Amino acid sequence: MTAASASSDLSTQVARLFFDRQLSKMEIAARLGISRFRVARLIDDALADGLVRIEYRDIPADDRGLAAVLEERFGLDLCAVAIAAADEATDEATTFNAVARLAAAVLHGLISSGDVIGVAWCSTLAAVVRELPTRSDPDLEVVQLAGSSARLDRGRDAGELARVLADRLGATHRAIYAPTFVETAALRAALLREPEVADTVARFNALDLAIVGIGAMPDDGASSSLVRSGVLDDTEVLRLTELGAVGDLVVHPFDATGRFVAPDLAERAVAIGVEELRRVRRVVAVAAGTPKAGAIRGALKSGVIRMLVTDGPTARAVLGGA
Repeated sequence: MTAASASSDLSTQVARLFFDRQLSKMEIAARLGISRFRVARLIDDALADGLVRIEYRDIPADDRGLAAVLEERFGLDLCAVAIAAADEATDEATTFNAVARLAAAVLHGLISSGDVIGVAWCSTLAAVVRELPTRSDPDLEVVQLAGSSARLDRGRDAGELARVLADRLGATHRAIYAPTFVETAALRAALLREPEVADTVARFNALDLAIVGIGAMPDDGASSSLVRSGVLDDTEVLRLTELGAVGDLVVHPFDATGRFVAPDLAERAVAIGVEELRRVRRVVAVAAGTPKAGAIRGALKSGVIRMLVTDGPTARAVLGGA
């Protein structure tokens, strides 16, 4: 055996231990009886010689320049702006899918073992959850952030979204077995004393990451799960409009300045509160479509959102009115 072939064989073994077995360079050095520096050199050689080839496939395209402008303008920790096949196209389905794929990629990178993850309701979030790569990590925990509604289809309901997300992550699951809104604050207080509800609500203060959508109001309800759910009657929707509501986060309506309106709704909501949401270190909002630009702008002004995933035309529309 020549020195060159021996070195190649050693490179192969080191590469397998590093890339396949996920051993550290120190562990490989100890196992093979060579220095850590030689391990590093052999890994570099394996890549340079084509013995190992790394390919990045199906990574959604994003507009980093536009994202940086949004981060600067609104003080965001992170923004990702999806680029569809044709950024200026009016194909809503293409844009929606591009945002869902990009959001899934962003979340996949953010989620770490041991995290407590909260998820709210939204048709966009349902698409994101479907795009998330599967894993099996029982140290992860998924917490439902708002009660359910029988008027939402299964794919958009908060309880179903939380369950599906937990299944995809192999995580433990904490559900809220209650409606989103109840008739009185006293009834809400009674529900929160029920052990099955109380145990989940108590986890709101342990969240490492919250995934939320942004609903747009006022309209015919097509852009707001809160309105579409039917948990608010026409009189309440009209009142929110008169209060200047342009959108909602989880179940909390806000106006164009980011001020949350109708605090009386929160008193009847079986859901995470605004201040609890503010305390979450990473709140990721996913929202697509230019009709939502005003709602997204208001949500960003609220100071609750720390990270945003959207599409190019919507990002420009948000900036245009800022």
